[in-house]
Amino acid sequence: MIGSKVFSAGLAIPLMESMCKDVGTSVSAAGTTQGTATELTAADSEITTVAADSGVVLHSSLSAGDQQTVFNAGADAVKVYPPSGMKINALSTNAAMLLAVNTGCLFKCVSSTRVFGVLSA
Repeated sequence: MIGSKVFSAGLAIPLMESMCKDVGTSVSAAGTTQGTATELTAADSEITTVAADSGVVLHSSLSAGDQQTVFNAGADAVKVYPPSGMKINALSTNAAMLLAVNTGCLFKCVSSTRVFGVLSA
């Protein structure tokens, strides 16, 4: 995520992304609150194990311009929490967004208090 800020000043974006983006596969959702949910540290994450009422939280160091993608390949809907002190779309601060099974979402941090999410079809 930070790679685009560090490297994009002179490299082509596809080259910079191939050097800096990482993918988390086989991620397991855990916990039922923002504080106990699994933190997503990769730029792109595939959640494959989702117990009922479990969740994940976007990376705690997100800053304006950063983005993460999350795909729910689990058996249940997964709660996606923003970093502490932030909100997703029009939800309350620290509230989880419910991501349905076989659905992805691009999360883009636009300020120190807001992340917006764009759902897949």
